[in-house]
Amino acid sequence: MTLSKLLFELSGETRLEILHALETAPMTFTRITDRMGITSSEASRQIERLSGINLIEKLSDGGYVITPLGRLMLSFLPGIDFVRSNSDFFLTHDTAPIPRELVMRFGDLAGATFISGTIEAMNFMQERMRNLERYHYGMVDGLMNSLIPMIVGKARSGVIFRVILPEMYREKVSMIAGEYRTLDADLPPPVIEIRTLLTIPICIAASDHGCGFKLPFADGSMDHSTMVVGDDPLFCKWCRDLYAHYWARAEPV
Repeated sequence: MTLSKLLFELSGETRLEILHALETAPMTFTRITDRMGITSSEASRQIERLSGINLIEKLSDGGYVITPLGRLMLSFLPGIDFVRSNSDFFLTHDTAPIPRELVMRFGDLAGATFISGTIEAMNFMQERMRNLERYHYGMVDGLMNSLIPMIVGKARSGVIFRVILPEMYREKVSMIAGEYRTLDADLPPPVIEIRTLLTIPICIAASDHGCGFKLPFADGSMDHSTMVVGDDPLFCKWCRDLYAHYWARAEPV
């Protein structure tokens, strides 16, 4: 079976519907025909094609079941479908900063939504910051002085912060940290951890109230006008894993 043949067979809408139906449970020929709303001859043709590439097989009782190969092939499709449904965005943005293993998990992003507008994205994040209860992990390409008092106030109440900033802010961050350490000696030092990277390839926010990220344009400049956000468990796990990838590579301040 060549890749082109596999993709051709998976491109059939009815064949995909049969595969997804068989993911749940085996089905008889009659049940497949009724479920798909197709004729017996059409059902026979589609079943033969799926069986021919070993994505489904016939059971001893006459029913049909998806094979382990078929189930594995279907697991790749949600990621492809997410990229397809947001093709205009991915056409103009660079996904190179995303590790390959996370690109392979693009299906985890299916529950995400897109926020358009720089001000809208900023307001969304500020609202999330105000509602924090346990933690916030962020990687940003700039330092917003207006957020510092809010971060310190939340940290004082026990919220854990991890922040990755560009290396160019290292000295400024050290000065700010020293200033607040002097003003508020009761602020636990481990509550706010700061690391730096030479450059910030992608912006990420992960918190107990949801996650999000921003990608750079194809020319490398960060797109602050579009943010991919969500609170779906799979999406949040994906964002936290992306953050952990860069946290491990950043240098502590």
